This record gives sequence, C-alpha cells and structure tokens, in this order.
Amino acid sequence: MNMKNILPFLLTAVSLIGCQEADTDCHYADYVHTEIGVTDNRGSNCVIGPELPYGSINPSPFTENGNMDGYDPLSPIRGFAQLHVSGTGWSTYGHFLISPQIGFQVGLKDHDSPHSQDVNKAYYYKTHLDRYGITTEIAPSYYSTLYQFTFPATEDAVLKFDASQSIMKGSISKNSVEIHPETNQIRMHIRFEGGWPEGAYNLYLVGEFNQKAIEAGTWEGNETFANQLLLQKDSVKGKHMGGYCKFDTRNDQKLLLKLALSFTSFEKAEEFLQKEIPAWDFEGLKEAGKQAWENKLSSIQIKTSSEDQKKMFYSSLYRVFTLAHDRSLDNYQWKSDAPFWDDNYAFWDTFRSAYPLLTLIDENTVRDNILAIIDRFKHNGCVYDGFIAGMERTADQGGNDVDHIIVDAYLKGVKGIDWKEAYQVVKYNADHRRIGFSHQKDTTKNYEKYKKYGWIPACIMSSSQSLEFAYNDFCAALMAKGLGYESDFRTYYERSGKWICLWNPDLKDSGFKGFMDGRNEDGTFTQMNPREYGGSWQSPFYEASSWTYSYYVPHDFDKLIELMGGKEQFVKRLSYGFENKLIEYTNEPAFLAFRAFTHAGRPDLSSYWVHHTLNSSYDLTGYPGNDDTGSMASWYIFCSLGLFPNAGQDYYYFNAPTVSKAVIRLSDQRTLTIKANAAKENVYIKRCKVNGKRWNSPFIRHADLMNAHTIEMELSSTPTDWGKF
Repeated sequence: MNMKNILPFLLTAVSLIGCQEADTDCHYADYVHTEIGVTDNRGSNCVIGPELPYGSINPSPFTENGNMDGYDPLSPIRGFAQLHVSGTGWSTYGHFLISPQIGFQVGLKDHDSPHSQDVNKAYYYKTHLDRYGITTEIAPSYYSTLYQFTFPATEDAVLKFDASQSIMKGSISKNSVEIHPETNQIRMHIRFEGGWPEGAYNLYLVGEFNQKAIEAGTWEGNETFANQLLLQKDSVKGKHMGGYCKFDTRNDQKLLLKLALSFTSFEKAEEFLQKEIPAWDFEGLKEAGKQAWENKLSSIQIKTSSEDQKKMFYSSLYRVFTLAHDRSLDNYQWKSDAPFWDDNYAFWDTFRSAYPLLTLIDENTVRDNILAIIDRFKHNGCVYDGFIAGMERTADQGGNDVDHIIVDAYLKGVKGIDWKEAYQVVKYNADHRRIGFSHQKDTTKNYEKYKKYGWIPACIMSSSQSLEFAYNDFCAALMAKGLGYESDFRTYYERSGKWICLWNPDLKDSGFKGFMDGRNEDGTFTQMNPREYGGSWQSPFYEASSWTYSYYVPHDFDKLIELMGGKEQFVKRLSYGFENKLIEYTNEPAFLAFRAFTHAGRPDLSSYWVHHTLNSSYDLTGYPGNDDTGSMASWYIFCSLGLFPNAGQDYYYFNAPTVSKAVIRLSDQRTLTIKANAAKENVYIKRCKVNGKRWNSPFIRHADLMNAHTIEMELSSTPTDWGKF
C-alpha cells in the first residue's frame, strides 16, 4: 500500500506498457460490469458498488430485499453502506448507511426510492433516485471514498445517516453519532457482533462536507432531535439511531461528502481522509481509481471477437483483485511492520484457483498475504481458515487450508518469504490441528483419532475433512522434503495415504461400486447414500455428496483410478456423474473433478466438461452460485486461458482456451502469450507447442510455464488423441 499516493499519471504510464499487444484500446476497466454476480438468481452475492484493488472500503447501495451483498437491483434503494464482502454465502458489515432525500423521513422504510440510469464500474458508481430527482455518484480510494450528490434546487436537501445499520442481524454494544457544524464533519462509531466474524469489532467513520449544513440533528427510532448534535448508546436494541444534515442546494452546487473508515480509531480514519482525499476533486479521484484498475487488469490482455466475453473476463478478473482487503495501515489488533490482510473469508474457497492465479500475475500480493499469515501465527498462536474484521474464525469449512496457500507459493518460488518461518505454520497444523469441526465437543479426541486411524469417526463433516486433511498432510510433506525435514516428511507423507480408509468398496449407486463413506469408530461404514447432499456443517460431507468427494484425492489419482476399476471404468463413472449432475461441479470441492479425466488419459473429456460449464453456468448475470470472494471468477479466468492449477502442487492442466489470444504479464514482468484457434465449437486440443516445440503432455509444471514465452494450440471440434497416455 506504499504506492497509494503515487500520481495518477505514473499509473497511466505503467498501464500503457501493457497495451502494446492488447486487443482493446486499453480501457480494461470499462469492461468491468459490477452488476455481474448481482442480477442473477443463482446466489452469486457479489457487491455492485465500486472498490479499488484490495481496498479496505467498498461503498454500495442497500435495499430491503438484498441478499448477503445487501442489494436487490429490483428493489428501491434505501441508502448506501460503506463496507462489504463480496460473493459470500454468509455476510458481514453493511454499516453506516447514507440516505439522500428531499425532506427528512426518519422511518427506516419511509425514504426508499426507485432508481434508474445506473452506472456500475470498478472505480465508479452512479444512480438516479427517481423519487427525489437526486443523482448519487461514488468514487472510492483505499480507506476512504467520495460521494457527489446532485440535488434539485431546494432548501430541504437532506442526508440521513444510520449509525446502527448492518446487513446481518447482530448485537450493538456501542453506538454513537456526532455532528460538528463548525468543521462540516460527522463522526459515527459502532461496536458490532454478528455475521461471519467470531467476536465484536469496532468501526469508526469520519466524514466531511464541502458546504455548511443549515440544520443538523440526531434521531432514534421515529424520534427526531433537531440541533442535538451528539447521541451515544451503550446498547441498541430494536431501534436504529443516527444523525441528519440539511443543506440549501438552490445555487446548483453539488454536495460532496468525503468519508473514511477505520477499525482502529477516529484519529486513524481522519488520517486516511486527509491523506487520500485532500481536495474536493471528484473527477480526479475517479480518474485515479480508473488508472489503478487499468494497471491491475492489464496484467492479462485477451483477444476475442466477443464483447460479452471481454465483459465477463475482466469482470471476473476484477473479483479476483478484491478477494481480500489490505488493511496494513489499519491493524487494530497489534503493532507490527508486517502486512495485515483482512477479510480472507475462507482459504477453503480461494486456495484452489484464486491464490494460484495471483501467484502468476500478482506475486507481491501472495507474498504479503503469507507474511500476514506468519504474523497472525506469531500473535494468535494459530491461523484458521477465515480471518474477518481482524479476527480468526475457528469454524473451518474443510481442512487446514492455509497449508495449501503456503505450500503452493513455496513450490512456485514466491520471493521475499522466510520459508522456514512459514513452515512453522504448516508444521503446527500438521502436529497440533487436523481436529475436525472445531465447534463440536471433544475435538482433541478427534485429532487423536485422526492420527491413530487416518480418519475422523462419523460426525459433522468427518469424511470431507478427513479427505482434506490427507491432502494437507501431503502438501506439508512436500514442503518438509524441500526444506530437508526428513522425519516430518515421512510422518506426513504416510498419513496422506490414509484417505483410503474412507473408501467403502461395497457402497453402490447407479451400477457403480465403491465410494467414499462415513466410518464409525469401530471401523464399520455408515453405508450412506452416495447421492446424499451434505449442506454446510453437515455429516459427513460438507457442501457436496459422496459422488463429489469420491474424486477429491488431488495427490493420489493413480490409486483412486485403481480402486474404481481402472481407467476405462473410472472415465465411465466420472462421465456418468457429470452427465447426471451427481457431481456438484459448480462448487469448490469439485473444481478438480473436471481434471480427473486427464489423470485417466482423457484430457479431451476434461476440456469438454470445462467448456460445457463455462457455457452453461457463467453469463453476464452471474456465476454458478456464490462467487466466494473470487473463487468462481478465478476458475473462469484460468479455464478461459486454457490452464488450471492443482493447488498445493507445482503443475497445471491444459484445456482448450476460449480466447484466441492472451498476453499474460507474469509476476516477474515477462510476458506469456497463449494463442489458439478458439471458437465455441473448438473444445478439444489437437496440437500444442511451448516455445515453438511440440508439447504432448496435458500437464505443465510451474517452472516450465514461467520459462515459456509462447504456448500455441491447434483446437478441434471433435475429440482427439492429444495428451492421452
């Protein structure tokens, strides 16, 4: 974040470096449509409001019928909240609602307004509140944002501030609003507990207007307190509270409000406000935000004849660059010079494709996230799957997935990290965790059982977590081996093979025999229905059925193929699973199931099902289910380019790309160009060359990819024998 104050013209210069081979005229940011993932009915839950790359603040409209993102585009707008997380299945934040209106309607629902003329960009948002004739525009910086309101000529223009607002229900133990007419400032504070974080957090807002208010006051419930400029509560139950300011807009002057947020203090928010937005220059801030996005998005330049594909691609890439929030300047938990990355909602989601994509195109972000992980370990003693509002979330969804983030980066040579220090996080998880669902009783006993048996006896998520722990152990073994810790390597590697203990050879479905099962402590299998869908926090699989998890062995596909009766039978039943929608291929546990065909010698079928899903589950309305902070978006990016990682290992799979040309600016500033005769019908690879030499393998290692300058693929509309073995 040290580059935040660099002049916009420098950002422009950096962006132009990458435009030489671009298919567009370098307006990558204008291909981002933030309504994608908002307007669908599949629960993508993306936030429509603008945000800078990894920015701490994310202002966005709020409506009564919004989902986890707080916004329903078909409902009237109630106001604009300042902080969000995008694409999640369980929400957080949505605080400090600002509601422009004519006259002062204090009731929560009394000022809702239909809207039109919306503009939804990465760096800019605009809407017209039809009820009042008010145009609202937003341009964010990193910790602060600038609002520009165009009111009709009136002496009754009002901004209402709701200090109690949140998307999710929760408890408020501290709440305040304070207005300073002499300095044109407003301050709000909330101490809130609810949503995804496991604990209460403080959030502070400092705002400043560009003109004097002709009236100001506070409110609580349906009561208004004119000229009362301070309202504080130790507990807010049932009734919201806040403040309001009235302005005279008869001179056609635009009303501007700049504000900043901090988890630390009012003083810190004030510091951000003065540093990031020193002037009332809305267009300047908007342009700086656009150039920041041009720089990031130009890391991948695609050529395609489809304008819709460009919109989908760059809108997806935008989501990847907002997967977490860099709050290195706002660490309220402890003093440290290390980076502080917050709202890593779940590594269970993002380790599979989002972080590997960033390793290719934004290595510094991966480095800083791992440095932040190391710092969390030093101060908290443990690093969990989620970290939200500066707090560890102990309820892991899967395995100890921070291991995959670290090991993937280690194997791919991310620079600037003391890997022996990073290994301590991995080793701690391997030696002291693997405990199973942490919110159930006797987790220590579960850990002892995992060590003893190689699996956790049947209970909440026992089988899915045991399978994921096995892969955790494999990745830990790879890192231990590389660092010379032979004893650790042998221990973890041996444990990584015990996934086989959950294989029930007698479990049957649809004429196929042998599936992953739950297993009781006495060694008997639960004989579950392989089609039974395990929802969130369910037994024994999490968010998928045995049909899906029976293919989750990222480190031992050869053994799995053997158990399923050999390659031919393996392909037959995997095809059946996809054809009959028995594999939940639009959720993270099945990301690698597409590639299981490749391990059985059928990369053509991997490519076929990748294309099928790209065409059937992604469109300009949204993603196939929760985007999960860039997870679905990064899956789309990788597959469009013709690559996909086996995260936690150092190789990628090939598939037929969907773009005819992609110029990827790698993290070391070299470029990799991928070319193909892409067309909707061309879903198979016929020939492939890397650096001009024939490449017959459906896999490519990271070192080879980083040394590649060109990858050329000849595609076919009919299946081929390329890559088969």
